[in-house]
Amino acid sequence: MENDPNVTVQQKKLLTVEDIQSIFKIGKTTAYQLMRSSGFPALRVNHRLYVSQEALDDWIRTYSGRQFLI
Repeated sequence: MENDPNVTVQQKKLLTVEDIQSIFKIGKTTAYQLMRSSGFPALRVNHRLYVSQEALDDWIRTYSGRQFLI
């Protein structure tokens, strides 16, 4: 499913660093910094970083209107 071109970011349950780059319009380095920062709901599986769509939505609601520093 991760490489399926017919699956949109909104349909994925686990998002990758590349998805975070696309969602927030940020570069790879910034996406990695964000996903490694404390307070961001990322999880690591075999050296890869993921965030669930649900956790990302909750994080966005929590920090909406506030500044999140990396």
